[in-house]
Amino acid sequence: MFGYVKLNSPEAKVKEYEFYRGTYCGLCRAMGKCTGQCSRMTLSYDFVFLALTRLALLDEKVTFKQKRCLAHPFTKRNSMLRNETLDYCSRAAAILNYHKVADDLKDESGFKRFRSRVTLPFVSHARKKALKKEPELKLLDDAVSRELKVLDDIETSDKISVDTPADSFGRLLGEIMSFGLEGSSARIAYEIGRGVGGWIYIADAIDDMREDSEKKRYNPILRLYNGNIPSAEQLALMYDAVKLRLTVAESAFDLVSTENEMIENILKNILFIGIPDKTEEIMKKYENNENQRKEPSDD
Repeated sequence: MFGYVKLNSPEAKVKEYEFYRGTYCGLCRAMGKCTGQCSRMTLSYDFVFLALTRLALLDEKVTFKQKRCLAHPFTKRNSMLRNETLDYCSRAAAILNYHKVADDLKDESGFKRFRSRVTLPFVSHARKKALKKEPELKLLDDAVSRELKVLDDIETSDKISVDTPADSFGRLLGEIMSFGLEGSSARIAYEIGRGVGGWIYIADAIDDMREDSEKKRYNPILRLYNGNIPSAEQLALMYDAVKLRLTVAESAFDLVSTENEMIENILKNILFIGIPDKTEEIMKKYENNENQRKEPSDD
């Protein structure tokens, strides 16, 4: 995933921030146990959001303990102790990272292709460990592979659309968010994942527009605007469309019922403050952009 889905730290209470950071540390340790020490380097805060959402839906009890680690050898830090949710998120991360790297190796060039080639053996090992320990995750592995294939077909087709690939990535994240859950919990988790996944895809496309334009890489927004970076006015319209993606997740979150007020407050912070703020941050990169369309030559 992309590392966009984060807590807005200044708006969080100290105890909420410590809980959030402790979840990150606990997930990092769980990845080391479940999918190998190297897999810990692929951890992003997006999977902390995944873990917290599932913890809220399952109302799973959590405990913390002060621990040291290689990254923080001198000071003990709060770390969530291993539980079923952290283990699932560790294995789901390994599955997604493997398929994402394999896809990048096929589609990218230059340094990104080299990086994917170097990374592939490590993420492949993590995925194998995940599937060996939990064979039922093969269903999730197949779903992730299938949705990434659909997304790849969309991106290599002649279809000009931002919504279509965003919908595909939304379904992908919905599958990861809801896998193994049942009934209303599964439906709520899927809709949260679908909304946030669609937002992640479009936010990443906006964030990478300038680099993708320079390197002639696929970008659904550049394709929509004939290879040009949209004007500030056009981006403002797109901003409204991006916000609509979040209403899907926000509406689903309103249906979450949890006794853990701490997790509920953290998730509210992420959905209603953190993600909107990240959207504003990405948009500001282009607020003074002049849309320089390529005029036809007189020759």
